[in-house]
Amino acid sequence: MRQIMNLLKKFPYRQIKKSEQGDALIIVAVSMVFIMGMLALVIDLGLAFLSTGEQQKAADAAVYSSGRLLPIETGNTTKVNQIKESAINYADLNGFPDLTPEDVILGKISNGQYTEIRVTVDNTVPMYFAKIFGVDYLDLTRTAVAKLSPVIRTTGVAPIGLTKEEMELRLASNNLTHVTLKYGEKNVWSDSPSFFGALDLDGQGGGASDYRIWITQGYAGEISVGDVLLKEMGNMEGPTFQGFDERYNGCTHFGALSGGVGCTTDNFEPTCPRIVKVPIYSYTVDKQTVVVEGFAAFLLENQTDKGEITGSFLNMVSNGASSGSNVGEGTDGDFGLYNLILSE
Repeated sequence: MRQIMNLLKKFPYRQIKKSEQGDALIIVAVSMVFIMGMLALVIDLGLAFLSTGEQQKAADAAVYSSGRLLPIETGNTTKVNQIKESAINYADLNGFPDLTPEDVILGKISNGQYTEIRVTVDNTVPMYFAKIFGVDYLDLTRTAVAKLSPVIRTTGVAPIGLTKEEMELRLASNNLTHVTLKYGEKNVWSDSPSFFGALDLDGQGGGASDYRIWITQGYAGEISVGDVLLKEMGNMEGPTFQGFDERYNGCTHFGALSGGVGCTTDNFEPTCPRIVKVPIYSYTVDKQTVVVEGFAAFLLENQTDKGEITGSFLNMVSNGASSGSNVGEGTDGDFGLYNLILSE
């Protein structure tokens, strides 16, 4: 027993302890390098993530702002270049000046027109701490897509319109110019000798006074697909003439104030008062009311002193709620008045 105790006393405990302390230092040092490296990656990736948020905002702004120029004829290079330049400008205003025409793609062709715009914003984000791992920068890409979708609910509607039957025939034959919406005498699309194409939008029977205001300013309330509207009986020549005259002469675009023609189907500003939103409707069973099937944009062109209004239909973007469907899918309610929505 005494021999065993002597051997234990001679055992080199201090040397082992010192050896263990050295190993611990190595482990701590390696761990600190690993932890600092991970922290560096977290910081750099966090900065990169913030950058992608700004990229996405720029892409969204570019497609949404420039997309309001849709739809555009596929062969109209002037307007194609215009919408691309608009997207580039909006990206620049949002801090990304390197967008090129190749980053702006037009697509979803319907009836010879582009109805969708896609913008891709690229960005190179420099790394700081991650350079110790040989990562100097990250290439990041963000994309936004906006498309046209038929309007199903909107304000500012005028109290004149067209039957769905006639509108579909005109769309099929591309006969959308110089159309009579408000007649001065009985027409083939009317089922009543006293109905000349005027509509009562609020169902209160306001008559000529409200009708004139709605022609001039549009109806302040919302009209939706599926709403049932009363037919406004009578020709109302005076209110029709007054409302049309005020609205038509309110155009200030394309030289209208200096003897020019103002807005036409070839060149127009979507906010021009000459452009009215009109309901496309079908007669109900009782023939006393109509049901709204969709909406169209109508450019006022001419009137007579007999209460007749003529003009041409346009394809354009306006405010309102959309169906969410694509243009040209054969969905009911697609009559040329669209809202622009982000689809990606």
